[in-house]
Amino acid sequence: MYRKNLLIFIIFLAGFILNVISVQIVSSSFKDLQGALGASVEQISYVMSASLIAEVIIIPFSGWLARLLSTRVLFLISISGFIISSLGCAISSNYFSMVLFRGLQGFFGGAMLPIMTSSIYTLFDKKKIPFILSIAATFGVSSIALGPILGGVLTQYYDWRWMFLYNIPIGIILFVLGYFYIDLSDKEKGLFKKIDYQGICYLAVGLISLLLFVEDGEKRDWFSSNFILIIFSTSLLSFLLFFYRELTTKNPVIDLNIFTNRNFSIGCVNVIVFAITLYVPIFMLPIFLGEVKNMDPLDIGFIISVMGIAWMLSGPFVGKFLQITGARTVVVIGSSLIGIGTYFQTVITAEYTLNELLFSQILKGIGAQFLWIGNQYLSLSVVGVNAIYNAASMFNLVLRLAAAISIAFASTLLIKWKTQFLSAIFENGMGLIGNNSFSFNNSLTVSENKNMMFLFYSERESLIMALNKISYLSMWTTLIPIVLMCYIKTDKKNILY
Repeated sequence: MYRKNLLIFIIFLAGFILNVISVQIVSSSFKDLQGALGASVEQISYVMSASLIAEVIIIPFSGWLARLLSTRVLFLISISGFIISSLGCAISSNYFSMVLFRGLQGFFGGAMLPIMTSSIYTLFDKKKIPFILSIAATFGVSSIALGPILGGVLTQYYDWRWMFLYNIPIGIILFVLGYFYIDLSDKEKGLFKKIDYQGICYLAVGLISLLLFVEDGEKRDWFSSNFILIIFSTSLLSFLLFFYRELTTKNPVIDLNIFTNRNFSIGCVNVIVFAITLYVPIFMLPIFLGEVKNMDPLDIGFIISVMGIAWMLSGPFVGKFLQITGARTVVVIGSSLIGIGTYFQTVITAEYTLNELLFSQILKGIGAQFLWIGNQYLSLSVVGVNAIYNAASMFNLVLRLAAAISIAFASTLLIKWKTQFLSAIFENGMGLIGNNSFSFNNSLTVSENKNMMFLFYSERESLIMALNKISYLSMWTTLIPIVLMCYIKTDKKNILY
């Protein structure tokens, strides 16, 4: 029985890995995609965010869909849709078709995230969970940081289309294995007659409006735009109606009572910190490496993926450590290592060596493994089997929403702080010129060269200073999980707390 369940879990895990890598795989190849699709700098970001937005929409419903269709049917539909949409991405010849198929890729792939998470707690007994968690984190969650290097290799040595084509043969193998070996017919009869259409509509509209607000806010100058005001109001109203509906109906599509569980709610707060300290650097570091260090996609992917490699290699040790010390200690160690690694990225300069950057990435990778395994165990091991699909959906929704919002917020801060630092540099520079620190002659060419040089260094330094300030801000968030461990409700039957 254990071997059979392990095989089913590995199939789920492989689908999870395919989807997770697909989200980040394009991050190191934006320039190539921009040229191939004829997209602007502003447009190309949607190639990555379209997948993330679609994931956020489907994730909260996946637990309910698993009960409605059965886990087996939902997985087969998800992997089939993922294969077809990956093919669509590969044959896309313009920006609009790429965004459409990337959205579909995220929509179908997103359902596989809660399936994998919940299977840890439904297929295995509590004694096996730490070991299975370490497998999931080692080969699954850590693949978040491996996407950029895979994308860089495929783009540089083959063609950008291979970032999507490689999914097809692997996806077909997983579909065949799933069809023959997954026998989880956990379909709830009668659920078709109890579909909460109102709740589904309210949540879908609320999430779409929220993500559009986050994505377009900076571009449209936030609340000075009528469009932003409308979608923000729509999002707020939709969520209010959703909460009222789900708390009053007999058959809610999502059971919000899960948040009354103290440990689960603390885990959701911690996973927000996890998203901030993981996704923001994956978004920000390529900017520094590309703009300041002038690296190609392969080298950028390697630097980003160092964190994922450290994460992956530390997985088996963290699982064993959890069994020895308990989950709270694991969370504290993880948050501390992430905080130290982030601190080293608050003092980056143009002369910052790659060895220094690699060290901070390794610390953050090991810390992320500790935080993820410890926090997920604290959050979901307290949930009953009947509620695990709903809890896993909410847990993954919080992670993805936090990722989308933190990236958008960091992007806004980057533009704002870079402008502020650039203005300060210009003021100091003009003062230096006024004090004859620069000696200009009457030759126009020399003057132009000096101005261009000053502008280049000003742009570079203001970008670095803004990136450092964002890292400094995210560093302090790592204290939150440490403090919250004091409020974890101890389960006397669970020695791993």
